[in-house]
Amino acid sequence: MDRKKIDHLLELAWTSASKSKQLSLTRQVLDIDPDNTEALIILADNTDDNDEREKILLHARETLGEPDNYQPDMKEEFAFAVTYRLAYTYFAQENYSQTLLECDNAEELLASSDDPDGQEDIDEIKSLRYRTLIAVGEWQKILALTMKDETRNLSWAYSRLIAVWIMSGGTNKTLCASMFWDALILSPDVPFYMLGYYEEPDDDEENEAFDFAVMYYDILSVSDEFFHWFTRGTILFGLLTNRFDGREREYVLDVIDSLGGYEEYECMSGIMLEADDRAVIETLATNKCLSK
Repeated sequence: MDRKKIDHLLELAWTSASKSKQLSLTRQVLDIDPDNTEALIILADNTDDNDEREKILLHARETLGEPDNYQPDMKEEFAFAVTYRLAYTYFAQENYSQTLLECDNAEELLASSDDPDGQEDIDEIKSLRYRTLIAVGEWQKILALTMKDETRNLSWAYSRLIAVWIMSGGTNKTLCASMFWDALILSPDVPFYMLGYYEEPDDDEENEAFDFAVMYYDILSVSDEFFHWFTRGTILFGLLTNRFDGREREYVLDVIDSLGGYEEYECMSGIMLEADDRAVIETLATNKCLSK
């Protein structure tokens, strides 16, 4: 087996910007070594059909039993890569029990890893676990996990918000409002992507907010009341930070009026001075906006 040739083809595949070129290079590797773990991972990344991707990833997992199928000292990294991808694949298949199992497997692999940059992977797995628990309505479990979770990221913020809303039947708006403003501080643009006010960004720095919004926007459909309340808060913040202009501003003024938030907007616009996003959010929280 020509290891140097395989490594060269894999390097070209990872760095190729063309999907067709990446697939061509990957298949060249698999023609030489049908059980090459890394090539199977790349092939899975370029496979749109979830059932087919699952088969490829399960094959990749099997190949980890033979060291000749991957580069030395890469077993741990590839084991996580396969598990991580399987978790998302099962989520896409709506196989939530298997998703949660793979999340557990991924966290076990990370716990035994000495990778100093593993926190981002941990956050991704936590986010998928929260999203899966939302899908199956495990609200009590979500609250229990968020109480122990010290990462304070977007998935933590939005998961506890929707769990408290559901468990209180939408009656504990004071607590939910506090959680909404906490979530907004973490990423002020997320609600605007979730509600479709912003289009997909060109700027890579905004991709995290957009990707999260795509993953979590379904929480808005848990109830009409939550959707209206969430929309009201987003528009209120958007108006006070000049995120709308022209016709769009006229439209959202009508929307917030129909949602019962126009008086709140008038009150806050009367006391708000020009400030950055964080200052506006903190002022809205201090004034208990959205609490009714």
